[in-house]
Amino acid sequence: MSNKIENTATRLKRELRAIADPAIRESMQRFSKEPIRSIGVRTPDVRRLATAAAKEYRQAKLPFDPILATARTLWRGGTIEERSLAIFILSKFNRQFQPEHWRVLDEWVETLTNWGETDGLSGYLLFPFLDKRPGFIRRLKPWTRSRNRWRRRAAAVALVPLARRGKHHQAAYDICDRLAEDRDDMVEKAVGWLLKETSRAEPQAVADYLLDNSQRLSRTTIRYAAEKLPARLRKRVLSA
Repeated sequence: MSNKIENTATRLKRELRAIADPAIRESMQRFSKEPIRSIGVRTPDVRRLATAAAKEYRQAKLPFDPILATARTLWRGGTIEERSLAIFILSKFNRQFQPEHWRVLDEWVETLTNWGETDGLSGYLLFPFLDKRPGFIRRLKPWTRSRNRWRRRAAAVALVPLARRGKHHQAAYDICDRLAEDRDDMVEKAVGWLLKETSRAEPQAVADYLLDNSQRLSRTTIRYAAEKLPARLRKRVLSA
């Protein structure tokens, strides 16, 4: 990386720690059942650092590879702020992702530790990658059989923005079928979320799916999935 670039991984980590607040770290833990590695930086402040770094990289016409290398170093730091910073920076360059970069995203999925990281990675990086390269959607199917609960959740959440835009609904149903009997609460909610977004475009089809699979899907999944259904359909689904 050029010596003119100030926002290296080391510099960014130092800036994060300079604005960390122990009180924020304690409050963040209350939003998760799992232990969170946090130094206590608010998300808007993480975004601000990412925006400044991305602006500098663009002005310096920095190639994508060193930007990705910086993000990978941040990710290995392991705190939720470092990982969020890595995600936010890369999200500003997601058009530069190439098929071979799927390997990096897949590696990151394997090291996810909480729902915040999972949903951030899924929404900001996996979604635009899959939107541009739908052939990779089939690679989500094996994730549904992973022992890693966050990989299974990511298989559903990565499709949520696509479903919201009326895209790849059959892929959404395929993933939901494979996760229908998963009783991890983070996965149940993700399946319900995916079906809820699908229902925006085809409420009757989602209602029929919920009714046909009511014995396989958890009550939590059905409740989440039915939130956006028209009142008549929602009542029918919830009373089944």
